[in-house]
Amino acid sequence: MVSVTTIGNQRFLRWWLWALCLGPAIGILFLSDYSAQRRLGFALFGLIAFGGFSWARLRLQRTLTERLSGGGAARLYRGIGAPLDLFMVVQLLAARGGAEGHWMEGPVSMWIGPVWYSAHALLFFAYLGVGLARRMLRLWRSFVVTAEPAERAVSPSRRQFLEGTVVAAVGFPFVISLSGIGTSYDFRVEEREIRLPNWPRSLDGLRVAHLSDIHVGGAMNAARLARVAELTNGARPDIVMHTGDFLTHRDPGFDAPLYPALAKIRAPLGQWACRGNHDFDDRTSFPKKLQDAGVELLVDSQTLLRVAGEEVRVGGLDYVFPQESRAEQYAAHVEELGAHDGEPRILLLHDPAQWVHIPENAADLVLSGHTHGGHIGIQLGDRALWTIVSAVGLPDQGIFEREDDTRLFVTRCVGFYGYPLRLGIPPEIALLTLRSA
Repeated sequence: MVSVTTIGNQRFLRWWLWALCLGPAIGILFLSDYSAQRRLGFALFGLIAFGGFSWARLRLQRTLTERLSGGGAARLYRGIGAPLDLFMVVQLLAARGGAEGHWMEGPVSMWIGPVWYSAHALLFFAYLGVGLARRMLRLWRSFVVTAEPAERAVSPSRRQFLEGTVVAAVGFPFVISLSGIGTSYDFRVEEREIRLPNWPRSLDGLRVAHLSDIHVGGAMNAARLARVAELTNGARPDIVMHTGDFLTHRDPGFDAPLYPALAKIRAPLGQWACRGNHDFDDRTSFPKKLQDAGVELLVDSQTLLRVAGEEVRVGGLDYVFPQESRAEQYAAHVEELGAHDGEPRILLLHDPAQWVHIPENAADLVLSGHTHGGHIGIQLGDRALWTIVSAVGLPDQGIFEREDDTRLFVTRCVGFYGYPLRLGIPPEIALLTLRSA
């Protein structure tokens, strides 16, 4: 029998979680630094993100209360739940200021909110999966089993085993989320060879360092950015190419650590970049800051490089926001670059999903980021066995081919944005050696 206290606790938690979902969404609607369309988009995204989290929170509390008869684990979870919820929201809002050295950005406290959120996000999908499996099992039994077996009494030892299983199953997503702490900033150089059917033999062996989605701010601080620069220089690239999302939605000044780190990177053919969706947060000063740091921004334009007696064209395409006009805009921008008449050409394109909008024979190689390698998944060496991005049919990481001999490479990226953590998918600095067929 459920006690009055338990019912009251469940009712409080339900109201608390409703406030947790609606509060940030309503606050976003009144932000003055975004257009009405973007405010509405962020508000809807917040409702979806916190809606799944809240549903998992409520379901987990009910599971612990019912399966463990309101034992110590249920009381502990109930006691720490609301304070950690509040800490998570405040930490997420405080991170927008990008104030390095803030106590919420400490070596331990900085992970409290992300781990709390990501564990419940995993629980949300686990509950959905278990629920679907149970419905399928019931459907199967309805066709196979004619009568339900008589209910048997549960022995004390069996009950103890079941309770231990419940605690272990509940704790598993938290263990997985904690493992993401080490993964998120485990920077590594991943070397790959890409064979391009029409690549000149004189350029065989050109070494390209591909960086994307640095997302400066918060935990992506000066020390970590310096490490990225050090690893990039250690790879000895001929040229460095960035495919956008240097920035994150934060207050002015948060990006200060980015530019000294970029200025330390050295390559004979320089650094070239296109803009990602987050880079439009600073439309005015960002391009100048990049240029001062030695990174040339290509805005729907290309540059001509002379390498080993060959002319190599490097083009950069801006991120296009209106979804309904992307195909037309990308086609127009590529046409403005000029015909690709056999000369080597590399295109920088932030979002690999837009590769389908790039006209045929526009380039030998397209470089992209944006997906963070799938963000959550199972990585085997330099390949992903499965990621949440590939599960919905989008290019997540690695090399993709098209019948017109164009190749797409999607990096796992350097940083990540917001919650959850990188789970199973480490960051990378991609070193690509381009080979002729």
